Amino acid sequence: MNKTPLMLASLAALALAMPAAAQERTRTRSYEGPNVSASQTTTVDRAAGTATRTREATNLRTGNTATSSAVRQRTDTGATIDVVQTGPQGNTRELHGERTRTDNGSTFAGTATGRGGEVYGIEGSRSRDGQGNSQASQRITDSSGAVLAARDRTTTRSEGTVTRSVTRTHAPGAKPPRARRPR
Repeated sequence: MNKTPLMLASLAALALAMPAAAQERTRTRSYEGPNVSASQTTTVDRAAGTATRTREATNLRTGNTATSSAVRQRTDTGATIDVVQTGPQGNTRELHGERTRTDNGSTFAGTATGRGGEVYGIEGSRSRDGQGNSQASQRITDSSGAVLAARDRTTTRSEGTVTRSVTRTHAPGAKPPRARRPR
C-alpha cells in the first residue's frame, strides 16, 4: 500500500484529535442587557466523569447578584449531584443527592435545604419495560419524614392505545421547595 502525503496528513490529524476528545471542554456564555448582566460557564470532563456549571446574574440597577453552582460526578452505579444557589439577598438553598441506575431505570435519593434553612428529603424513581410501559414517582418529605408533596405517573401501551395516569398529592398548608433536577 502506497502512503501518500495526503493519507499521512489525514492519519496524523486523526491521531492528534483523539486525545483532544478526552480532554475537558469549557463553554462560556454571556448576556449584557439593559437591566442585567449574566454569564454561565459549563465544563465537561468525560474522562473524569464530571460536569460543572456556574451561573451569575447581576441586576445593573441595584447591583444585587445571584449565583448558582452545579456539579455532577459520574459513579460506577450512576451519578452524584450537588447544587448550590445563592439569591440576591444572600439566602442560599442547596440540593445534594445520588442517582443510581437500576436494571430498567433509575432511582434518586437526596436532601434539599431551603432558603430559610428547612431541610427536605427528596426521592424518586423511574422505570421502563421493553413494551413502552413506564412509571415515575417523586416524593418530598419534611425533616420528620412526613410527605409534603408526591407525584406518581404511569404510562401503559396496549393494542395501539396509550393510557397515562398522573396522581399528585400535596399536604395542606405545606410549601415544599421547587425541586428541579439539574441538567
